[in-house]
Amino acid sequence: RAWQAATMRPRRKREYQAKRWAQAAEGFRQVVSRFPSYSAADQAQFLMADAYARAGASGDARSAYEQFLAYFPESDLASSAAFRVGLIRFEAHDYMAAAVAFTRALEDSAGREVRSAARFDLALCQRALGDLPAARAELEKHRAEFPSGDHAAEVAFQLGDLDEAADNHAEAARGYERALGLSPSRALAAEIGFRLGHCREQLHDVPGALRAYGDASRDAPRAEPFRLSALARLAALHEARREYAQAVAAYRDIMQNANDKELVAAAADRVSQLAPNTRRR
Repeated sequence: RAWQAATMRPRRKREYQAKRWAQAAEGFRQVVSRFPSYSAADQAQFLMADAYARAGASGDARSAYEQFLAYFPESDLASSAAFRVGLIRFEAHDYMAAAVAFTRALEDSAGREVRSAARFDLALCQRALGDLPAARAELEKHRAEFPSGDHAAEVAFQLGDLDEAADNHAEAARGYERALGLSPSRALAAEIGFRLGHCREQLHDVPGALRAYGDASRDAPRAEPFRLSALARLAALHEARREYAQAVAAYRDIMQNANDKELVAAAADRVSQLAPNTRRR
């Protein structure tokens, strides 16, 4: 029977490698059900669950991962399986069950990548559940354990966001500055820059707000919503300072790149009002 299982498994792996997900999942299911004592049954079960997930059958994938954890709790793949359960539960907005799964992933001998992602996602679950002190504690643990890496900028951003929600704008601004120094994605950088500008406005630091909004508007995709929000605040601040040429330039940028017709119309209206002032100066 072990020989039969060993000969079936390569065929299933070829289906998996060819991205025939449904066939691969069914094939691995047959391996597991027919040969439960096969030495690589845990790998077959894991690949079955993964194939279900890739086929878009999230319910079957979740069940297969949960069966994996019941049948193979000592497997080297257990932490990855628990993490995958957490992701599926999180995407279904079942944050309590997701938090339990992410916690289990952290309890096992998880690799560094899985551990980093699980701790970050656990913090997001706790935020969604309204347990802000627990979310902050997990984010602080993540920052201490993984000061750099894929989630470092997002962790700093989340900590800044918690401070901003508590109206601690000075600490939030410091958190956002740390996040910007950790190479966030262009889209995330635009949001961080906008939020930093807002904090500096709340601290009555208009020059600092102008710098933050200007930075947010430079590098992001042209139609990115937070870039456009930063431009709108940039224009309003320049207008308040009677720096009409800079205000008009920002409003025209919005007109060229926004998809929201009302936003474009509002920017066009401000340009028509301010353009005569730029000609007189």
